Amino acid sequence: MNEDSARQYEKTTAFVWTERAFELLEAGHLRAEIQQPSPGVEASHVWGKCPRCGHDVDDWQPLSTVTGLIGSRGPDSAASDTIAVETVDVSCGCGIVHPGAPDDTTGCGVSFRIEFEQGA
Repeated sequence: MNEDSARQYEKTTAFVWTERAFELLEAGHLRAEIQQPSPGVEASHVWGKCPRCGHDVDDWQPLSTVTGLIGSRGPDSAASDTIAVETVDVSCGCGIVHPGAPDDTTGCGVSFRIEFEQGA
């Protein structure tokens, strides 16, 4: 068993893991993009290596909401000359039971932030 797979479960949002996620993005070991499965519907997809435990993660999150509600985000909500930057909080969902994890919990416990430009 390598050091990463033996990593103790720890519920953490320490910024060091967001920094490490950025390094993994730059190196191509973690990827992030916005998917548009149909017009007006957007979702983030983050996949690759967890910055804390190194196991594979595959995270999908909806970014668009039902239109017509207060605070909803539709496809026309940003000015046409702005670059759409998405911020997504990802929790390790590697599927591995780490030592010290609560019952029925997988992942190493880390949550980290990814920021990326739409279309990048």
